[in-house]
Amino acid sequence: MRKLFVGVSALVMLASAAYTQQSAGPVMAAETEPARYLVFFDLNEATLTPEAGRVVAQAAQDYRQGGTPQITVTGHTDTSGSAAYNLELSKRRAESVAQALESEGVPATSITTVGRGEEGLLVPTANGVREPRNRRVEIVVPQAPPPVVAAPAVPEAPPPAAGPTEEVEKTAKNVFTIGPIYGHNYGETGHTVSDLAGAELAYSFLPGFLGGLSLKQDFLHSFNAQDDGWAGRSVLSLDFAPKFGPFRPLLAINGGGIYGKGAQDGFVAGPEVGFGLNLFKNVAMTAKVAYDYQFRNSGDFDKGILWAGLGFGVGF
Repeated sequence: MRKLFVGVSALVMLASAAYTQQSAGPVMAAETEPARYLVFFDLNEATLTPEAGRVVAQAAQDYRQGGTPQITVTGHTDTSGSAAYNLELSKRRAESVAQALESEGVPATSITTVGRGEEGLLVPTANGVREPRNRRVEIVVPQAPPPVVAAPAVPEAPPPAAGPTEEVEKTAKNVFTIGPIYGHNYGETGHTVSDLAGAELAYSFLPGFLGGLSLKQDFLHSFNAQDDGWAGRSVLSLDFAPKFGPFRPLLAINGGGIYGKGAQDGFVAGPEVGFGLNLFKNVAMTAKVAYDYQFRNSGDFDKGILWAGLGFGVGF
């Protein structure tokens, strides 16, 4: 946990009192102290609202009325999310305000932008806390501008609701996957081979950065077998699937059983390899191959079942 910031200056006290929040989310506000303005941002946003535009317009007007040639625009975030992501977001917030100042007639050469990420909290918090008053950009005109008219008082904003981190994409904790699967059985009694084809329904839970656990149920129909017909396969797998952007290599260990037509009932276990590819947010495609050793064929590792399949998953 990050160390709590200690001490709040008189300037911070004034900014906290001036901050407002409506039911639709945080709003933009300006400090009452001359030459210093605060522009607040919504959750994980770097886009200005109309009220933010009015604050920027006031800062630009003060600059034109005699401010010094250099305006400093400093972006900040709260402590939720990773430090690297928050630093980048604070820079985007500062650039958004700088572009708005330029549209109000302030020369780009007179604006200095800085991104400080989680540093310089307006309201001291622990790590991982979503605090709207810390999601801000500070505009400083070194020479004091004319007084700023205070905004009308509004009810104090309720504390932010507890929830996932602010500025990090959420990782789905549950994933349902369905897709076709085909198996080639080298160990069917009375036949050289048999084949099974059908669909696999999988439920993956605790799928963190490195992987998780999956329950897989196959609904199959056997053919080229001594007893063609319906069959099933139920396995639990331990998955290792590190995330590299949209791509996830997969290595898993399956264990469970097969039953029904086309393969004698019994326990199976074996490896699975493949990869996943994110198609959209929380929607992914997987391709894999697996091999089941059939314990009923004691010692005959070449009399197992070779599987190949595709899957389309939705996470939540």
